[in-house]
Parts: sequence; structure tokens; C-alpha cells
Amino acid sequence: MDDTVILIPVRLQATRFPNKPFAKIGNLPMLHYVYNSASNFFSNVYLAICDELVREYCNQNNIQYVMTDPSHVSGSDRIGEAIEILEKQKNFQYIINLQGDMPFVKEKYISSLREKLLSYEMSTLACPFKDLQEATNESKVKVETTGGKEVVANDFYRTLKSNKKINEDIFHHIGVYGYQKNFLKKFISLPPSLREQEEKLEQLRIIDITKISIVHIDEEILGVDTKEDLDTVNQQIQNHV
Repeated sequence: MDDTVILIPVRLQATRFPNKPFAKIGNLPMLHYVYNSASNFFSNVYLAICDELVREYCNQNNIQYVMTDPSHVSGSDRIGEAIEILEKQKNFQYIINLQGDMPFVKEKYISSLREKLLSYEMSTLACPFKDLQEATNESKVKVETTGGKEVVANDFYRTLKSNKKINEDIFHHIGVYGYQKNFLKKFISLPPSLREQEEKLEQLRIIDITKISIVHIDEEILGVDTKEDLDTVNQQIQNHV
């Protein structure tokens, strides 16, 4: 996958979990653990950072990074600037946007997203909901899908619709994305749509202009949004040692 770059946006400021990128997973800061997880399989992995403290850590630990403007509103905008910097140094066509709080990403997930980019401008992940209670949680983003062999996104939303059946019509959206490079540049140049602003879902800027390919995976990739999530992740790691 020399034509593909994996970018992991990292930012220290967070209201719910301050300094989350340096929270320890096992014996490593989270940003280092996630970077290593991806680097075990792929060579073109970079953190997209904006904090001097993170830059110092990367330099001390031989972590590849791209320094970006701290004023970016979204991770996609940060990724966009990172691309502009990297394409002056490397020749690549595809980008995987991996979240910096997902320590358990698997090689096959990233490879599947990249494979879809041969036919689609964008790809993302989805998995089944565990149950109806999880599906009614508005923090769990829903993706409504359509199609047979080639599944694409029809809509994204937070509130469960009464006429839709979980794990038949709608699935749990997982925020790991693949992009064709030129399409990502186009995407970040477009103004936010009204529904995107209402739902706070960037992907709603896209579904009206192109098809988003959906890669189904068996279960959710555990992320770290809270300190309780961090405890769960560390317990899982301890149990598998």
C-alpha cells in the first residue's frame, strides 16, 4: 500500500477528557499505542498534530508526524492540511483517516477501506448494534444502507427512526474513513451543509455528491471517549496478555 497514507489526527484540547492522547494504554501513551497498532502493518503512518508537547514526544520516540494549524475546527480539516504538506514529499493517491482513540484497529479493516477506494471516492466502517438499547443511544451514529453486493450509505443520523430495523436497514457507524486524495480535497473545500450542522456529522456534507462505500465488520472497534472507556481498554489488554 505504498499509494496509501494513514493519518491519525491528534489534539490535546478536549473538554470531556483533557490530555487524552497521553492517557496510558498499557505502558504507552494512547497516541503512541494507536500509532504502533497501525505501523505494525503499514509504513506510511503519520500523526497529524498541532501541539508542541506532542511534537516533542514524537521527536523523542521516532514517531512520524505532520505539524498542522491548531485552529482547525474538525479532524478532516487537519487531515486536509497534512495532505498538502505530505504530497510535497510523497506520491500517494489514497488516505485512511484513523481516529487517535481507537487502539484495536485491525489490518483487515484498513485494507478493506483501501480496496473500496478503487471504485468509490470514500469508504467507511459499520457494524451491527448489540441491541435496541444501544441503537437508541444518540451518541451511537446510525448509517442507513442500501444495495446488495456493493453496500453504500443512504443516510446518517443520531436518532433512531421508528420505521427502520436495526441490523437490517441501519447499522452502527464506525468513524474510520478512506478517501481518494482528490476527493478529500474537494470535500474540505465545501461549506458545511445544514443537516451536517444540525446532526454534527461531517459525512452528511458528502452523501448528496457521491456514494460512500460501507465496509461491514463484525463488532464495534472499542474507542476511548471517557476515563471509564480507558479502564475497559486496559482491562481487555491485560486479559489478553
